[in-house]
Amino acid sequence: MTAKYWIYGFNPFDVDGNGDLKELDFSQFFSDSKGEFLIELTATHALVATGSSLLAFSCINETSHTVDAGSRIVQLSANNWYCLILLENGHLLKYDIYSQQTNKLDFLTVENSPETESTETITHIACGEKVSVAVTSPGKFVFNIPSKTFTFPKHVRIRKIAVGLEHCLLLTGNGDVYSWGCGLRGQLGNGEITPHQEQPQLVEALAGVKIVDIAAGGWHSAAVSSFGDLYCWGWNSKGQLGLVDETQSKGAVFALPQVIDFAGKDDGDLEEISIENVHCGYGHTVVVSSKGELYFAGNDLQIKLDYAHVERNPKLCGFKKFESVPKAEGVKLWKSGPNSLVFISEVGEMSGQSTSFRQ
Repeated sequence: MTAKYWIYGFNPFDVDGNGDLKELDFSQFFSDSKGEFLIELTATHALVATGSSLLAFSCINETSHTVDAGSRIVQLSANNWYCLILLENGHLLKYDIYSQQTNKLDFLTVENSPETESTETITHIACGEKVSVAVTSPGKFVFNIPSKTFTFPKHVRIRKIAVGLEHCLLLTGNGDVYSWGCGLRGQLGNGEITPHQEQPQLVEALAGVKIVDIAAGGWHSAAVSSFGDLYCWGWNSKGQLGLVDETQSKGAVFALPQVIDFAGKDDGDLEEISIENVHCGYGHTVVVSSKGELYFAGNDLQIKLDYAHVERNPKLCGFKKFESVPKAEGVKLWKSGPNSLVFISEVGEMSGQSTSFRQ
């Protein structure tokens, strides 16, 4: 069944429609697709893939460029300068957004012997502005591309990696969280303000707590426990940590995970809210509750772009219920961009406007 996609907040496909909820229509670019897409959003570009085709769309000059990767694309991760493309055949490509050149990355051959290289497969990729990460199996190698920086024991299952602008989080199958990279804004969660941490280290403050989801924002981090608790840490510049007391937390740095209180946030309802998933952008955090409700902290994404500056509405204190959800059957929050949210639904009809692209 064909999926439908919506975007809320900064819309790189239609800068005149920023802040509005709009359906995304890729049919003019991918007429032969089955309606299943991978989408990556940066502060200035959007990258969309289906099959072996990649579309790079620039909101700066409102132009697009299409690349044939030669094999089915299974993962995308992008920053403002380039996009990492993981193919079904195991190859990893780097697409330079501005030069529009694509190169194959062969760091596995450099780091490993030919015997090891033939058995290693890249399973996870993620890139921020100053860190690009790949994880392989069965060796459980962690690369700060192109250099190998860490090796997990082979019994450890890597569940997810998440990258902010300058730091990275990794979630294992048993619920442990590791962090590395820049920690100048407390985003590593190790209780220290540190310029750089080269290798993944366990976030000790979460040891003993089984974590089921993680997310990395610009300079903040978040994690969800199996009990439905949300932990946030790092820079609270826009209220993105969701701390209730704004007088104590506004603009502050929290170098240790903070348990976020959701009781009483829903119009005076004192029922405790259980969290299942978390998504982060540059200055916001969005969570999905066990009831499928969305709660939002930080910038509210009502962004108006005039190519000279971006204006954001006042900072929020604590988490607020998010109401701008597409009215369609089976709709769910799919992912967060730096300043936007993407929703997906595989059934039902759309209730709103559709974004068409400019060529």
